[in-house]
Amino acid sequence: MQTLRGRPIDMVDPVPAEVDFREIADTLSTVNRYCGAALKPVSVALHTIIAFEAAREEVKPLVLLHDAHEARIGDITTPTKLALCEIAGMYPGGRALMTQALFEIARRHDRAIHTAAGLPLPTSAQHDEIKRADIIALRTERRDFLSPCAKAWAPDIEAATPLRKVYRLRAAFDVADELYALFRAYLPALANASIGA
Repeated sequence: MQTLRGRPIDMVDPVPAEVDFREIADTLSTVNRYCGAALKPVSVALHTIIAFEAAREEVKPLVLLHDAHEARIGDITTPTKLALCEIAGMYPGGRALMTQALFEIARRHDRAIHTAAGLPLPTSAQHDEIKRADIIALRTERRDFLSPCAKAWAPDIEAATPLRKVYRLRAAFDVADELYALFRAYLPALANASIGA
């Protein structure tokens, strides 16, 4: 696969040298969430910014990267993942294999991206905090960008309180610039490079 600017990426064994955070910010600003089924296009970059604003200070750098792999593999929605696992489950061992493959491709890209950022992968406790911010962001986006749904969402999403701030649609390049500025401020490898420059 190639990136926005033509950089080749090994999708199976990605390495930190393939990571460009400006490219990640630009790409995530054009990757739509919800398979595009929103009243206004919600990019993964905007979602990341909302989750960052919902996050506790100690996990903010990790929250910035929680969906960065989607610049490479796209945003596969949770309902799509569940459907793939359900269909795969119709074959012997299929559900476990599909679940592992979906987890593993994200993990491999996360590992390369985190290494390039100068951050370890999240601990279990940090993962819980990231998930909390992610759900608050999802609940906020549902309020601000999606049509009301006749069916209840997962209980943890229904129970979440959205952020007070109301979000509006913004130009992709503005969202990309804001996300990249956060990368430069919060990711150790980029922040240290800025200090040395």
